[in-house]
Amino acid sequence: MKQKNFKLPLILAADFERACTIMGMEEKEAARQAIEDWLRKNKDQASLESYLKQGTAKPVIFQNVTLQKIQITIIKSELQRLVRVLGGTCEPHLKMDFLKEIQRILPSAFTLLEETRDPELQELIKQVESVTKKGI
Repeated sequence: MKQKNFKLPLILAADFERACTIMGMEEKEAARQAIEDWLRKNKDQASLESYLKQGTAKPVIFQNVTLQKIQITIIKSELQRLVRVLGGTCEPHLKMDFLKEIQRILPSAFTLLEETRDPELQELIKQVESVTKKGI
């Protein structure tokens, strides 16, 4: 294991700590998952800056559009399924498993929404938020 030390804005750190407490997750594990998600999202992206002689230009990120469309299709499908299950007659002992699935998928959904501004995905995220508020 290698240790990394970061300073975060106070509000971001407080939100992170609160979310970890609510989800019953260790901060170290949540940070590891966040970094893995970030790496998965960015590993195949390259910036023009690395090809330019002058390093003053802002990097231009290339995103594989086909991969992005596949990701958004999968995430929409999963969110639709989870909204259907949790909005229906979900057995109480299975509810936590479905909430954990949402917890795993939602960060990627937020990232894709930010990148694509897909209105259908935005609506699904609102539905997930509504269903989970009712179920908790």
